[in-house]
Amino acid sequence: MKCAACEFSHTRTPFSPKSLFLNVALAQVRTALSQFAPMDDEAWTALSDLFVHKSLKRNEFLYREGDRPHNGSMLLSGVLRVFYTKQDGVEYNKNFFIPGMSPTPITALVTGQPCAISFQALTDAELMTFNFAQFLALADQHESLRKLYTKILEQLWIHKEQQEIQMVTNDAQTNYDLFRKKFPGLEQQIPQYHIASYLGITPIQLSRIRAKMSKSTS
Repeated sequence: MKCAACEFSHTRTPFSPKSLFLNVALAQVRTALSQFAPMDDEAWTALSDLFVHKSLKRNEFLYREGDRPHNGSMLLSGVLRVFYTKQDGVEYNKNFFIPGMSPTPITALVTGQPCAISFQALTDAELMTFNFAQFLALADQHESLRKLYTKILEQLWIHKEQQEIQMVTNDAQTNYDLFRKKFPGLEQQIPQYHIASYLGITPIQLSRIRAKMSKSTS
């Protein structure tokens, strides 16, 4: 007669560090998405099946200008920038992405057109990617996912409008202060010229602003 405990020990699934990582990653993604709108368990189970883990090395591209993307993504760790290149070859940093944010070329995905911007890792990064068309199909089936998608688009539009107004109406020092509040600690992780590009100023101008702010707080 077989020992039940022995039989169980041979048939149970062995511990997998990869499975543990994916479970933690998916929990992190759900927490980030729930800040926009709650999802019921059935919708989340369906959505979580779409996610695939992806790693990027420092300076590696998630998407380049001209690519035709099919996936969205959620950032688990690391820092990405999104930028476009002017005709003279100068790069302009449009935004940065930190963990919990979604580096996704939404315009290209919605329109089916090539990317007009590039997404690049400024540090080693870990992401969870998902097929955008499959996500839209799930949103047609689950009301909570439809609401989530709507809330995300609303926040993207609000952020875009606010940033455009701030960059035009504020002085560089005010915008630098807003950058530090939006991305706390980021200036210690990436080169200063990337921040200067985001602010629309030169690295020398940024250095002067930092020196002035340092004196005022000392």
